[in-house]
Amino acid sequence: MMVVMLKGLYDLQIIKKLLIGSVLIGGFVVYTQYEKSAEPTWTVNSEQFSVVNSLKDGMKREYIKFDELELIDKYGFLKEINKTVTLKESYRTLKIEKIWNMNGRMYLLYSVDVKERDKDEYHIPRLSVKNMQFQTKEGKELVLKAGEEMGQPGTRDEGFVYKHRLYRSMMLMPGMFDSSENDWSIVSKANIVRLQDLTISSKNHGVDSIEDIALTVPSEDPYTKVLKSEPINQTFTYGDNQKVKIKSIDALLYEQRLSVEIPNDKSLIGFASKENKLQDQPLTYGILGTNKNGFYVPIYDMTGDVNNKKERSVTFTSSVHKDPRSFSWKIPKNDIQTFLSNTDQPVLKNQEILKIGNTIIRYEGMTMFEGSPRIKLSIFTDSSQHLHHLRLIPDHYYSDAEVSDDYERVYKNNIISISDENKTRMDNFEVHSSENEKKATYYITFYNKKEMENGEMKPIMIPESELTLTLSNLSYLKPLKNPVDIIYKNIMIMN
Repeated sequence: MMVVMLKGLYDLQIIKKLLIGSVLIGGFVVYTQYEKSAEPTWTVNSEQFSVVNSLKDGMKREYIKFDELELIDKYGFLKEINKTVTLKESYRTLKIEKIWNMNGRMYLLYSVDVKERDKDEYHIPRLSVKNMQFQTKEGKELVLKAGEEMGQPGTRDEGFVYKHRLYRSMMLMPGMFDSSENDWSIVSKANIVRLQDLTISSKNHGVDSIEDIALTVPSEDPYTKVLKSEPINQTFTYGDNQKVKIKSIDALLYEQRLSVEIPNDKSLIGFASKENKLQDQPLTYGILGTNKNGFYVPIYDMTGDVNNKKERSVTFTSSVHKDPRSFSWKIPKNDIQTFLSNTDQPVLKNQEILKIGNTIIRYEGMTMFEGSPRIKLSIFTDSSQHLHHLRLIPDHYYSDAEVSDDYERVYKNNIISISDENKTRMDNFEVHSSENEKKATYYITFYNKKEMENGEMKPIMIPESELTLTLSNLSYLKPLKNPVDIIYKNIMIMN
């Protein structure tokens, strides 16, 4: 009986020891976890480091480096990130704190913990990024070299310290010159950006590699999001009693725009205003957008005192239209050979190519101009305002890449293209012009293709081939019966 009692007391002592041990172990775990998250008791030397009292004060330093960053942060586009990487060799952690991404251009704010042994910022690891991999939701990937935008001159520093962590930043830029075969849409559509081939470097540990860091980037486009809006609700007519409604003035990050309702008129591409006091030429306000998402007219205000006014205004004097037709004519090979055999003798023509309203375009032949052989065109109209909207542009100025749906309506206006007798499109010519009040004269000049690509603009002879010249997407004006004054509130975000 006594033996049984003694054994029971012995077992009870063992249980007590186990319980006490468990409590001690649990307490140690809680203590060590507290130690990891708690602030160190020592103070960072403000003579050795740039110490700030709050993260807000630190961000004010960042705003000076990158002009747009304050607005990006103010309106919630700078996103907080919870991404931590352990730096084993130096017993530290690297934390990605904030990011902002726009078409691959990425602002990155990261921090590394400061140790009592650190004498200055150079002892604390700095992050470097060699490549950026862009991934879309559909699984498409594109890897590009990473460059770094340095920010405003004289503002680059070694970061600031807040709560025993050194904060540094970088503005990464993907290299866009790797290959013309790349699908660049992947960059703008990416939802994940993986920072690749990463290194950290410090004065006492040299350079070490660390694992890739994958970041989920915000899908919100800060350049197109409407941040403020004020109603206008003004309707006016153009053409054959077709109506346009100005619904509101909307403020975006860097611009204001008029939200508009327009009729089903594919020829309508914008409005013209002569209320431009900075120069004699009229301004054109293009119509952007789609039927699905709505249409809008960007407003580009003049600088100066007007920015301080509570109300602003714009006056539309004409609607701007695009002619869907194309107009072609041929220059015979014999005419070219005749001219080149004696360039002192111009080949004179007076061939009317087209007439739109009171505007006429004529082919006038070939002549020497400023010492070089040129093809000559002229545009005659009833006002200088019409000439401004008919400035001819070589088709090879535009790439064959698809344009955004928002810009499809206003893209590629007043195009001139040239093909030879084999129907091969030519891309080695330029167009120069001179204007007076009601006439514009255009001179078409040919160049050696390789020399053009190297920036050597030495004119060559007109090709001895039958040439076909084509004008397309010509824009023209329809004056409004009465000018329309649109008054809107000044709600620019930057004010």
